[in-house]
Amino acid sequence: MAQGLLLQIATRFGAIAMAVILMGLLFVALNAGAKHFLRRLRTRTEGAATVEFAIIISVFLLIVAGIMDFGHAWYMQQVITNASREGARYGITYATDSSGTRIAPSALSPSISTYLTTNYKLTTSLPADAQPVITPGGTGLATGTRGSPLEVTVTAKKTWFIISSFIPGLGSQKTLKASTVMLCE
Repeated sequence: MAQGLLLQIATRFGAIAMAVILMGLLFVALNAGAKHFLRRLRTRTEGAATVEFAIIISVFLLIVAGIMDFGHAWYMQQVITNASREGARYGITYATDSSGTRIAPSALSPSISTYLTTNYKLTTSLPADAQPVITPGGTGLATGTRGSPLEVTVTAKKTWFIISSFIPGLGSQKTLKASTVMLCE
């Protein structure tokens, strides 16, 4: 009967009314037999294991969430590192046009950026909010002469899922960067 009444009050008036009623009941219990009530609370241990479990499981879940968050950052770093390698490898390969003239990496079709986004599928390997940026550079990009360096840099943004809430100064995003330099063939 009392549980039904408390449930009706809680649904009609919300959690604040419920808290006021429970505080009132606690106040009445303390005034009616404060010494007996406090002694009984001090000696009873039925809920101790539940409280300990709640504390331990919350810490454990935070650790697991941190491992997942840092693991995702490591995965993204590996994806952009492999993309920079693949883009540099694509750019340095010796390619000629129909007349036999060497094609410079800046004139390749598809371009290094297009190759990485479509053929290598960089954008589908990363989260939607990563915003990958591919920047080819180096003296080999324009000339394509044998032995000149071609550098491909790939950057992406990692948005933290949960860790940024618990580590002050970390920020909500981290920019990941990978750069590969290879010599033109």
